[in-house]
Amino acid sequence: MDGSTGGPAPANGHARLGQLDGLRGIAALIIVMYHSELVYRAPGTFARGYLYVDLFFMLSGFVLAVSTEKKLNAGIGALEFTWSRYKRLFPLVAVGLGVAGARAVAIGQPDPQTLVLWLALDLAMIPVLAGAGPFYRLNGPQWTLFWELAVNFAHALVLRRVSTKVLPILAAGFCALLIYAVSLHGSDTLGVDAFNLSNWWMGIPRVFFPYVLGVWMGREYQAGRRAPAPPWLLAMALPVIGIALLPSLPVGRAFGDLIFVILFLPVTMWCVVMCRPPARAMSAMDWLGTFSLPLYCVHLTVLVWVSELLGLELWVRVLAIALSLVVAYAASRLISFKARPTQVKRKPQQA
Repeated sequence: MDGSTGGPAPANGHARLGQLDGLRGIAALIIVMYHSELVYRAPGTFARGYLYVDLFFMLSGFVLAVSTEKKLNAGIGALEFTWSRYKRLFPLVAVGLGVAGARAVAIGQPDPQTLVLWLALDLAMIPVLAGAGPFYRLNGPQWTLFWELAVNFAHALVLRRVSTKVLPILAAGFCALLIYAVSLHGSDTLGVDAFNLSNWWMGIPRVFFPYVLGVWMGREYQAGRRAPAPPWLLAMALPVIGIALLPSLPVGRAFGDLIFVILFLPVTMWCVVMCRPPARAMSAMDWLGTFSLPLYCVHLTVLVWVSELLGLELWVRVLAIALSLVVAYAASRLISFKARPTQVKRKPQQA
């Protein structure tokens, strides 16, 4: 997840694409609702909300293509760029682990020595390599931040050198691998489990297909590619409408997930990019995008913790969602999650 949607938008007159902040916020709220249905065993409208993780990667690719690729081409190295991205994501990791660590202390699991070790490993972004259990030890959603760093490194090392004409071919290759992985797994819930010999590769297409496609879309946008602007309220409502209607499609889970990720998400994001929200809505979208970052990282721990304390009744679920919002809001007030511009050290000019 990337918190910056900066970038020039000469055709629509906005200095930055604030509507993408709003899209990110809506996607995060849908994921919160999905996890609430999962934790409280109440499948409903957002039962396929996990698919908006794929949108996060597509958004990240688009945003970095629009706002950062010129800086990458100006001389920043892949390791330096990835380190700057790690520093950018560290507050999210720390806040998520802070809440998860508090729950671990409260429930007395694991023992203190193990908890300290787990916190250190998770803060260092070292995933579980034991072949079983979650990708990280304490805070499940952190797995996406690991892959964010991995794909950012690949972007700085390789993707920035790939021509715009070749990117769709590369995306098609990852798409084919995604189709194969989802057909084996049964759904697009790839990447959330610890690495093992059978699944280590499955997160790669889930991350790289939407990200590479997002980079291509971002470059096309930068080059002046435009489409008619849809009504902005309709464009912003598409994520909710799509995820609500998906379970009713007369297709299997795996095929439905693939249709959604391969066809619906790119169209939805492009519609949001093209829409023209009024200026009065932009500040709210900017706030929602920033708020979505701590919300994504703390909500699952809060949902689980409240269920352990109070049970699975509907009122408990409502309370847990509200507490997730409150904790995320408190974090957003105490810590800045705003993206900082990537600094580039210019190479010295040769005489």
